[in-house]
Amino acid sequence: MSDLTPENKDDMLEQDLRLEERNKEGTYEKRTDHFHTDGTTVFINRLIYEDSPYLLQHAHNPVNWFPWGAEAFEVAQSTNLPIFLSIGYSTCHWCHVMEVESFDNVEVAKVLNESFVSIKMDREQYPDIDEIYMTGLQLISGHGGWPMSNFLLPNGKPFFAATYFPPPNFVKLLLQISEHWKNRRTELEESANKISDSIGRMIASERRTVPLDEGLSKTVAQALFHREDRSHGGLAGAPKFPQEPLLLFMLERGIRDNNSNAIDFVTRALEAMGRGGIYDQVAGGFHRYSVDAEWLVPHFEKMLYNQSQLALLYLLTYRFFGDKYFARICKQTIRYVLRDLQLPEGGFYSATDADSEGAEGLFFTWDKDELNKTLGKDEFELVVDVFGVSEEGNFEGSNILYLTNSFEHFEKKYGRDFEFKLDSILNKLYQLREQRVHPLRDDKLIVAWASAFISTLCQAGLYFGENEWIQSAEKAVKLILGNCVDKNFRLSRIYLNKKVSIEGQLEDYVNLIDALLCVYDLTSKQAYLEQANLLMQKCLEEFWDAQKGTLYLSPSNQVGPQLTRSLSATDGAILSPVSTTLSCLYKLHNRSALFESEFDYKTVASRLLDGVAGDVNDNTMSHTSILRQIDSAGKEDFSLVQYVDKGLAKITAQLCESEDSSLKSVRFEFKISAGWHVTAAGVNGGSYSALSLDVGADELEWQMLSADYPNASKVMNDLDNSAVRVYDDTFRLEAKLQRKNGREDSVCFGASLIISLQLCNDQECLLPCKISFRI
Repeated sequence: MSDLTPENKDDMLEQDLRLEERNKEGTYEKRTDHFHTDGTTVFINRLIYEDSPYLLQHAHNPVNWFPWGAEAFEVAQSTNLPIFLSIGYSTCHWCHVMEVESFDNVEVAKVLNESFVSIKMDREQYPDIDEIYMTGLQLISGHGGWPMSNFLLPNGKPFFAATYFPPPNFVKLLLQISEHWKNRRTELEESANKISDSIGRMIASERRTVPLDEGLSKTVAQALFHREDRSHGGLAGAPKFPQEPLLLFMLERGIRDNNSNAIDFVTRALEAMGRGGIYDQVAGGFHRYSVDAEWLVPHFEKMLYNQSQLALLYLLTYRFFGDKYFARICKQTIRYVLRDLQLPEGGFYSATDADSEGAEGLFFTWDKDELNKTLGKDEFELVVDVFGVSEEGNFEGSNILYLTNSFEHFEKKYGRDFEFKLDSILNKLYQLREQRVHPLRDDKLIVAWASAFISTLCQAGLYFGENEWIQSAEKAVKLILGNCVDKNFRLSRIYLNKKVSIEGQLEDYVNLIDALLCVYDLTSKQAYLEQANLLMQKCLEEFWDAQKGTLYLSPSNQVGPQLTRSLSATDGAILSPVSTTLSCLYKLHNRSALFESEFDYKTVASRLLDGVAGDVNDNTMSHTSILRQIDSAGKEDFSLVQYVDKGLAKITAQLCESEDSSLKSVRFEFKISAGWHVTAAGVNGGSYSALSLDVGADELEWQMLSADYPNASKVMNDLDNSAVRVYDDTFRLEAKLQRKNGREDSVCFGASLIISLQLCNDQECLLPCKISFRI
């Protein structure tokens, strides 16, 4: 509170705010220039009650902030004032700039406090509300971004929006809007009604049930080829974002169609990002985006969702195309998260800031003299050569480290031990950098983001044989289940300081369901599958509109004014939660013999696809995650864990390490449900189809050297009472593959393998089936 408004006369509120400040003492940074001589803060506002690190950054602004919620709108209604809604997040560089320049500025605060009710919102707490106002901003200005500056009627409808303003422009705008509010309010109300109607039509209008157009995936792929930056990878222009949904789409197009152009699109982008300044060459992990077209100069914040999506991309691209540099980036990114973003009790923090000591990138950049003093002569020369270090630097006089050539180039130049030498140097630099003042870490666990990383961690842990990663994934799932899921399976979105808050969104539910299924696949602990099923049932109760065949993104009891509930299925910075829902519905269907549910998940998935078809037809480029689900339906599965006959049998594939790139050794582990069996390999005749493993009919690159089937000691009677050897319970099958003619110039590193089997019990045999793996 301050002497800027009559509000400071409420001594009781002032006392309560100061009491909360004392209770929180030492748990947050008091970011303000306004202190009394005894070190106490001059100003305080209602954000002191909040736990969000972003909101607490503004708790001592002279602005009389309210958090997002009913109270602010009630005050606006009773005082007949417009609302200024500022939306941002804790690790946003330009949010910090506006915080210092405007929100900690007494003169700016005076105008806001006299003429507006001011709300500060953390977009990571309420992505549904953020989407509504971001859509409005894009309608008004044609672009988006944060900090987002919105001006609303007391009922929450926006009549104007923009992003960052420097103080003189901001004050001028505030005075103009205040004048319009007093003298031309009808115009503002008409504008707000039109904008709100347009927002509703864009994100919440009833969907058309139409057939999907033919050839959508081919059309999108061609459009992306035309937009590609062939020199630097990714889409042309700047700033450059990783665009993970588009890259995952193109990766699957390349694999399914053996399309070298799609594969090159992906590998060019991943190579360029891995070599660029957007990647933290010292500690691993990716910054959110690059401000230039060369991936060199990032905004330095690191978001957990980028780590999960990009680690997955590098993992899959390595799996299928064999570039060991991509494996290196994947492993480094995962180790970065486990080392620097993992909570002691399990789970993962959401982000780290771009700024430290008030300057952007200071923590991440290097002075040439500093490197020279730190490293030995040979080490220093290698770093200068490999990372392009110079006296003048490439960022405000300092150096952002980036690879000046390919990793393969440097391996040839410095010898086979180059990677060992480099990692030794990078460890020294990491230890030196750890002594610097760190950027702020946003310590809130966001269920959707943490769950997505759990899923990536499971896939990478299985493929690389990293059991500790799988254990970390299970520990994280246990933390979320134990704290964020109540007895009625309602989910809280945020876990911070051992407290939970904010109603779960669709993305929180379905990402957690996917994480639970991943952990179940690797541990076979039935409780995780049961939890996934019960959470999906709750998710469909809360978000599914069966009549429309659509999913809402936000919970039914939204905080604040009920402007609209989004039905958007588009991808954003993270994959569409509608796409993730489809994936989870298919996964649950494929395991549905192992649990009971009131829903037929395959039917729900089919109805959902019908419901989003019109949007996919109209705006295909923004729905590539949905397209991936459409393209994969009924086709080869890329998962290393697959289920047969709704889960009666489970097959897990694992590639064994081989120094010889022309050879593969693959181990399959079978788990057959109690009471069921399959006929042993090599059994001829009889009524059953025997287990067999073959390369796919369309496999051009690999041939089978050997298949080592287990001995079958169990014997059962065939339908004609003849004795037949069978497998049941758990068993393993190992195979060795070789490239045809020793060739190493193939497009795809992965081999197509087909397992044929037929499940039987004492009363019946199910139909024979073929399970496809791409290893």
